[in-house]
Amino acid sequence: MKSILLKIYFFFDSLFKTKYNPSNDQMVKLSGKDIFIGKYTYGFESTQIYSWGEDIDIKIGRFSSIGAGLKLFCGGNHSTSFVSSYPFGSVYPNFLKVVFDKSIVFSNGDIKIGNDVWIGRDVTVMSGISIGDGSVIAANSHVVKNVEPYSIYGGNPAKFIRYKFSEEIIEMLLKLQWWNYEDDIIEKIYPILLDNPNKDTYYKIIKILEIHNPK
Repeated sequence: MKSILLKIYFFFDSLFKTKYNPSNDQMVKLSGKDIFIGKYTYGFESTQIYSWGEDIDIKIGRFSSIGAGLKLFCGGNHSTSFVSSYPFGSVYPNFLKVVFDKSIVFSNGDIKIGNDVWIGRDVTVMSGISIGDGSVIAANSHVVKNVEPYSIYGGNPAKFIRYKFSEEIIEMLLKLQWWNYEDDIIEKIYPILLDNPNKDTYYKIIKILEIHNPK
């Protein structure tokens, strides 16, 4: 009887539940918090959001690859400048009669993960961090500072390893911002996106854009 009731529940739940549409930018609820997910980004379903009531925005861009076990910390930072780092008043308020000061536990701000980012498995990202477009974060990394576009970071704490491409190519790719094109254009240029990046790559895409969007 119980199994039949569960089947009925999941049937009606699937009918009324809002389906995730990967071809759209949209807000997705993770760990009870609404976060922005850009179109065609995948792997974010197991992402854990750790929040202690901080009012910050979390945004993950388009065409990003998110490894399982990503952990995003909205805040919960303890001050290291006081005699004690204990968050007096925020825990056990019914037992320890002290006044809670919000400055004791704080956040460093919004979390932004860019477009075409690849994040490996079991990565932790702290509050206030911006991960640039086209960057790579190695598995098991702990990100505590901003990551430059098209760079590779890894370790605990995560440190710069190298840039993916030359400065000239990176500038071209950041100008191109291919992830902002409509699907029909991306369908035409994707073979070029899977080729080695160089000046010819850039101009091939520009030519396709000019053909489909003449001035």
